[in-house]
Amino acid sequence: MKEKISFALANLGNIPIQTILGSYLLIFYTNVIGLNPAACATLFLIARVMDALKDPFMGFLIDRLPTTKHGHFRPTLIVGTALCSLNFLLIWFAPLMATSGKLAIAYVTYLMIGVLFPVMDISLNSMLPVMTLDMEERSALSAQKGFVYTLGSFLVNLSAPVIIGNVSEKEGYITLVLIAAAVIAGCSIAGALGLKERVQAQPGKDSYQIKDLFRILGQKPVAITFSAALIYMIGKYVMNTTLAYFFTYVIGNLKLMSVVSVVQLCALLPATLLVGALIRKIGRKKAYMLSLTLIGTAPLLRLIDVTSIPILLAAMAIAGFADGLCMPLTYGIQADNTDYVELELGYRADAAIAALSGFITKCGMGVGGAIPGYILEAAGFRGEAQTQPPQVRTALIVCTIAVPAVMCVAGALLFGAYPLTKERLAEQVERVNAAKKG
Repeated sequence: MKEKISFALANLGNIPIQTILGSYLLIFYTNVIGLNPAACATLFLIARVMDALKDPFMGFLIDRLPTTKHGHFRPTLIVGTALCSLNFLLIWFAPLMATSGKLAIAYVTYLMIGVLFPVMDISLNSMLPVMTLDMEERSALSAQKGFVYTLGSFLVNLSAPVIIGNVSEKEGYITLVLIAAAVIAGCSIAGALGLKERVQAQPGKDSYQIKDLFRILGQKPVAITFSAALIYMIGKYVMNTTLAYFFTYVIGNLKLMSVVSVVQLCALLPATLLVGALIRKIGRKKAYMLSLTLIGTAPLLRLIDVTSIPILLAAMAIAGFADGLCMPLTYGIQADNTDYVELELGYRADAAIAALSGFITKCGMGVGGAIPGYILEAAGFRGEAQTQPPQVRTALIVCTIAVPAVMCVAGALLFGAYPLTKERLAEQVERVNAAKKG
């Protein structure tokens, strides 16, 4: 139980960075710092292109670090957390305190998080495959990880609009960022100290080279998972980036986001309880496809009347239930892919595969954050204006409803080609256990 609590804390500490940056950084830059939306969009896009080149190599480096008496991934998780917490503060406060060169400072601090966050994130995502080989335990830990991520996101989405208050005033952002930094550092470090690494690479199975990263990505389960998740995450962050704008300029009440978060939490709780039974019934592949389809199609109900609160709550409840299924499935699939690579290529690459997960998230943030920025600029959005032109309203509807729907359904269809069915996974588990005993 102590280790499960530690695993929950470590994952909880990972949440505020991506959640708050993805949902509030653009509106902070435009409405408080006074930056141009298109300039911010370009920053997000450049940062993610750099991550695309860097993250797989970061995973390679972490895999190649020596295993200490404290484990292989725990030390890098602790060091990465400390550096990332400091960088998180700089992203907000450095341009806020600067008298000039705000865009340049935003570039430096935001690009830095792309270097430091992978150290923390890849190490955390590498923990699940090395904590246990038991499939039931992995499913339980995946469900726990997904629940904690959803619960943590809920707590952020519940409290952030209330803490911020007015999206154009800095005081609320300062309070939010200070609280978030304390949670990031405290929970992640305390959680890492309570974890154990039980699965070690077998002799001769830990010496892959940089060129082998392309072989890993080229494995069919890894490539399909990567592509489907990337499409889904881009759509998700297009929506997340514009939600604060949507509730401010379309609904007219930012604090209503807190109510929506409560509804989503109430919907996801049953999903986290049912996901294990669903996996046993139809397997992870079909369950994942189902969850992505529900996440994409549920928001389309809002097109009946985009200002209707009952329709909004109903659509978000369905999407929240589907999210409760999706997150645990994602981490379980990642662990399955790690075992597949070991069997097919002869070496474990926990951090390399976890790096793909981190890259997907950050690429989703970058591309998903850039798309609304360019669209809002084209629609004539101005952060200093109290009212916005009609085309801004249309742009926000497209970004929060239409784009995520298309991307999620496309991701579900693509994942239909994933080869590790329920039956194939059962065979894979037998092969992994036999290899370990041998």
